Amino acid sequence: MKKSILSVFAIAIVAVFAFTSCKQQTMTDYLTTEKGWTLSAAECTNGYVFDDNTTINNLFDGYVYDCEKDDIIKFNTDNYEYLNPGSDVCEWQPSQESSLGKWAINEEEKVLDMQIPFFYDEEVESCKIINLVKDELKVSFNFDIVEGEAKGKPGNYTFVLTYVPAK
Repeated sequence: MKKSILSVFAIAIVAVFAFTSCKQQTMTDYLTTEKGWTLSAAECTNGYVFDDNTTINNLFDGYVYDCEKDDIIKFNTDNYEYLNPGSDVCEWQPSQESSLGKWAINEEEKVLDMQIPFFYDEEVESCKIINLVKDELKVSFNFDIVEGEAKGKPGNYTFVLTYVPAK
């Protein structure tokens, strides 16, 4: 009888230590996954208007090129963001992994400062984190297009980008 009580007590102590010693995953832990992230969906919530007045919501329908869809972005723990162009390399992209610049995260305010790979500029965008867990990174950001500055009609646009872990 004493042995079974001691056994139950020992198992209970081990269980308590096992559950309390597990480290809670942070957004940064999820973001800095070793394999990186691949864009799985890209939307313009208020409709992106091209120069010819064509409007799209799904940015895979003419804004994001096919050769960009297999790109992998990595957020390294040294706070540098890298782009690996994947197997389908756009003619204007580097053919190997290259640095996009620095990234930063504010977990409390749920803001990720990152360079958007398919913008091809050095500007860091402040993105609102919609979801960041081990199998999804979803961010939104607003930006203005000024006449002659980029493809598309001048206006304010909101992009929502969804990334999944790279394979």
